[in-house]
Parts: sequence; C-alpha cells; structure tokens
Amino acid sequence: MLNTLDFIFLNLAFMVTCTGYLINNYETYVPAFVIQGFKYGSFAYQGNGAIFIQAIEIPKSYYRHFYSFSSVLSALTLVYMYLVYFLDFSVNKYVVIVLNKILEQNEPTVSATAALIAMSLLTIQCARRFYETHYLQVFAKNSKMNLSHYLAGIIHYFACIIAGVGEAPLFCGNQDRNTMIWTDTRTKYLSIPCILIFLWAWYEQYQSNVIFANLRKDKKSGQVVTDDHGIPHGRRFELVSSPHRMCEVIMYTALLLLVPTKTYLCIYLWVLGNQIQTAIQANEWYKATFKTYPKNRKAIFPYVL
Repeated sequence: MLNTLDFIFLNLAFMVTCTGYLINNYETYVPAFVIQGFKYGSFAYQGNGAIFIQAIEIPKSYYRHFYSFSSVLSALTLVYMYLVYFLDFSVNKYVVIVLNKILEQNEPTVSATAALIAMSLLTIQCARRFYETHYLQVFAKNSKMNLSHYLAGIIHYFACIIAGVGEAPLFCGNQDRNTMIWTDTRTKYLSIPCILIFLWAWYEQYQSNVIFANLRKDKKSGQVVTDDHGIPHGRRFELVSSPHRMCEVIMYTALLLLVPTKTYLCIYLWVLGNQIQTAIQANEWYKATFKTYPKNRKAIFPYVL
C-alpha cells in the first residue's frame, strides 16, 4: 500500500520521465507552457509562447535554500538518532506519531546501523552542497527556474530525511531496546561497499562542480568574470556531459541499497528519471551551442546513454 510520500514521488517520477521524453523527442508538438515549466538554467525555453509562466519563475540561485534547509534538518536528525541509540534517549511520542502518519509503517524495516549510515551520508552530502551553492557555484544573474522545481527540491530533501529515519528501530513501532535490530546480514555485507561508492561519487561530484565554477572565473585571481557557459573538460567530463548528475544517481543507489524501503525506492525512481532527462537535455544543448563540443560524450552514463 502506498503512503503519501510514495504517491508523490511515483507521480513525480512518472511526470518528469514522460514530459522529458516528449520534449526530448517531440518538442515541436509540446505546448510552450509545458516546455517553459520543465526546462530551466542553460537550456531554458527561449520562445515567447508562455510568457505567463514567467510569473512563477524564481532565480536559480534559490537552490541555496534546498541545502540550507536540508543541511540543518539532516544534521539535527542525525544528532537526534545518536542521542536515541547511544545515550538512551527516548523518541518523543509525537515524533513517532508524525512519522507513522507520513510513512504508514508500524514496524521497523531497516536496522539501526543502516539508518545511521544512510543519514550520515545524506548529511555530508547536504553540507557539501550547502558550501557549494553558497561559496563555490556561480549562478548566472538571469538564470531562472520554475516555482515547481523549487517546491520539488524542498519536498525531496524533506522526504529523504523522513524516509531515512522513519522506518528505523525505536522511531517506528515499539520502543523495546532489548529486541531492536542493531544490524543485519545485508547491512554487514553492503555497508562498507556502499560507503566507499557513495564517497567516491560525492568527491567526483564536488570536482565536477569545481570545474563548472572555474569556467566563469579568472584563473589567476579567482574572481567571477562572466556568466557565459563554456565547455567543461577534465575528469569524468571526458566521458559524459553531466558527471554531477551521474554521481547523484550513484549516491542515491548506495542509499537505496542501505535503506531498501518502498518509500526510498519511490524517491530513487524520481531521482533517476529527473537526472536522466535533464542530462539528456544538457547534452543536446551543449552539442547545439558549441560546434567544437566532443561528439563522443554521452549524456549521463559512459558509453551507454
């Protein structure tokens, strides 16, 4: 049975995949307001057929809000989990009630160790993205995104954090410490590989964002000198146009393996669909914009897509 978050993210996954497919393959037949509401950033819609959509567009730099919100919430949740599991704090009954209402789950489905690892990884990801969006990335002054993208981002990180803790022992079901599952066989075998894979993708995504930022900065002074886009080179850019999106998929794959719940699967499908469709659009935009763009680069998965 689907809970509220399952329903939301399955619908998001379906809409972003279908809309992206239609725009990528049959754009001339898609209404202008749909295209303008879907595309943003460097490959935003440039036509005049949906001016009214501009009324609900906001600066792309508002990405910062996603990570201001998620870094605080994930850090507080992680600290709370450590207090509960290692200092014998009791989970507030209202927290249990709220989690149960959202996830509709009465028994834990993941071990405490898996939940702690997943929340720790998610926290360092949100913290790094907070740093990048505030101190590294260079957002073009005229770059916009639709309000729906903004709301989807806030909901996404809220859901990831709730799903990461909401089906863990003591946060779900009874409060019996004597029978709670600290770890299980799956976690024992998968935890180290998942951590290593996640950290590799985490580091590579950071390096990709450094390369993006440097395209708009003076090499000697480090000062921002342009809002224009350029052709990124180096590291995984030699294989795909969107290594940052590839790394995002890899990180969420690792999180799903650690927390293989129904809700996390629904979130993962949304992430997968969104990253693939935007990567395809970015790849096509690069090829159309730069005549010297490497033709061998795939969109998101090396040698495949």
